[in-house]
Amino acid sequence: MRRFSANYIFPVSNPPIKNGIIEVDDEGKIVSIINPGRSFKEIHSTEFHNGIIIPGFVNAHCHLELSHLLGKIPEKKGIANFIKAVTEERFKFQDSTQKPIANAIKELELTGTVAVGDICNTADTLDLKVKSELHFHNFIEVFGINQNNSDKVFELANTIKARFLENYPGSTSITPHSTYSLSKNLWNRVSTEINDSKMPVSIHFAESLPEYEFLKTGSGPIFDRYKFLNIPFETPSGLSPLDVVFNNVDSNNDVLLIHNTFASIDELLQIKGHYRKVTFVTCPESNIYIENSLPVLAEMHKAGLRIAIGTDSLASASTLSMLHHIILLLDNFKEISFVDILKWATLNGAEALNIESRFGTLEVGKNPGLNLITDFDFNSMKPTLKSRVKRLV
Repeated sequence: MRRFSANYIFPVSNPPIKNGIIEVDDEGKIVSIINPGRSFKEIHSTEFHNGIIIPGFVNAHCHLELSHLLGKIPEKKGIANFIKAVTEERFKFQDSTQKPIANAIKELELTGTVAVGDICNTADTLDLKVKSELHFHNFIEVFGINQNNSDKVFELANTIKARFLENYPGSTSITPHSTYSLSKNLWNRVSTEINDSKMPVSIHFAESLPEYEFLKTGSGPIFDRYKFLNIPFETPSGLSPLDVVFNNVDSNNDVLLIHNTFASIDELLQIKGHYRKVTFVTCPESNIYIENSLPVLAEMHKAGLRIAIGTDSLASASTLSMLHHIILLLDNFKEISFVDILKWATLNGAEALNIESRFGTLEVGKNPGLNLITDFDFNSMKPTLKSRVKRLV
């Protein structure tokens, strides 16, 4: 049994507790949470820390298999150029992916992440994941605009899925890449899979203006990229990202929409009304790195949308530390409190991945991990650039 206290405990499910005390058993399960009120007294063998104690972070969107691309992709060049660079660079270093992936997993662990929604185009991460204590939901991502090889692409995805299912039977699922990167034939295969499986679905959505342009008019940088590659594809017309999602993903699915950088609040409200459960995942550093823009998060928050946080990959982010991304959001959206953004980084991500029974909040019976944030500004009640995170449990 271990007992921890700090200046404040942030349970997320309840208001912060000043000088709160939290007890965990040897497995890290929370046994009790004590609110001393005004009658604060030291309890024997309590570890007191200067700072705040919070639940472990849930990273709702990551691409660990791209970790070897750290610092190799030009920034602020737009989505078409980003895809081009990733496609060209990732296979140049294919023989040296394992150490960067191992380092990335270690960084997640050391910076307080306990669960990850990870996008997988290959099984490159599998052997290293099973050695980690992190919880992973493995989204086996499918893409391919070529109408002539949809069966081959889907069969390969199912082969990868089968490998992950051996170790992650309840947290592995097929998912489409985005609204603009699947042929109709491939969408048909993927739609049947996701609508039958009832597992969470993760889709890159409204990440760029060229996405809208390609779907509506069959033109723009994404169209030019496909033509340059001489891929046989059917040119879309009169569609929006919202149309593509509604046409292919049933309303009773649990959906994670990733980025939402150029979606209007009206579009997002339509989506909220359509789906049983939808989470809008923001990856702020990645959005700035690729498109130099951010979603309308203040409006989304005001409208009561469920928002979660992802780091995205090290191809478009400098670090997988969730605290870094929280501070970036606080700097760009000063009207949103740390308490609210902390919920995005913990409970909302857990709900998106259907793991909230264990992760996301400090509650008796849960095993969510305990993080300590030091150098916390108690006047503004938020972390600063000097703040650091340390995993206690």
